[in-house]
Amino acid sequence: MPSRYQPQIVNWNQDLSKTSGLGIISEANYIACANDNYLEIYRYRKIFALTIAIIFLFFMDIFVIFLLFYLLFSKNIVWSAVFICFLLIIVVNIITYHILFNFLFAYFAPFSNPIRFNRKTGKVYLYEAVVMKWMFKNLIPFSAFKDVKKYQIKVYDWADFHAVLQRSSGAFASGGTIEHHTLYGVACKPNSHELIEYIYIGETNQFAYAWNWISHFMEYGTDRPLNKAGLRYIDYSRDDAKSFMDVEPRIKVTSRQIEGLDRASKAGSKEELAQIEQEYQLSGTVYPVY
Repeated sequence: MPSRYQPQIVNWNQDLSKTSGLGIISEANYIACANDNYLEIYRYRKIFALTIAIIFLFFMDIFVIFLLFYLLFSKNIVWSAVFICFLLIIVVNIITYHILFNFLFAYFAPFSNPIRFNRKTGKVYLYEAVVMKWMFKNLIPFSAFKDVKKYQIKVYDWADFHAVLQRSSGAFASGGTIEHHTLYGVACKPNSHELIEYIYIGETNQFAYAWNWISHFMEYGTDRPLNKAGLRYIDYSRDDAKSFMDVEPRIKVTSRQIEGLDRASKAGSKEELAQIEQEYQLSGTVYPVY
């Protein structure tokens, strides 16, 4: 049976339902902050593959350059080989230039693109690094670096925010396979399953406990304090309580618009949210940061 959200995500495994189940997870290292009003989760970027690619291309470039000089200073110059080597240098440098920009964007852009789930207002606030729109583009201007520390903020209703599980598998050289499961949010148009975008949330397990926990946070006991809403770790301790409940999120307030969105994402009621939206003139669903 295919996904209800089309076009279907690559390596789709299943559509996930919202739940008000146990709300128990074995670990919660993706949580930046959780309190009675909202939950903020980290979304880390991985730059390992880009790093390896840069290192490989750098050494390959050096090797080809040495090979070119070796061919030029040899006694019997093979001009066809010199020409091929010269073209190879150009191609490698173009690829290196392109990957280097992507590496710099990934390295210097905000390390986390967090998501805030407000259980009191039923809103989801998605923070996306503006500079990431240039990732893997064919033409990358130097001017793109002016946006390297800026966010674009999108606002969705929880009722229109769903999730899917992606599964991929790989093989060990010694035999056997390993499976990876990734949780993606699905933003849809109001009161429908018409897709707006897929949103990377993070690694999870085949039972998607992370999504169950988020759903529980947003739907179960929203009129009660968080410590009475049935959310907990399997290995919960007093030390966890400090990092789990008291850590302040690290979003910089850089403008009046961001100040308003920051207050809106933390609002303790729909009435308070309406006042903030009116005060800061927050009427849209996508807020670019300038």
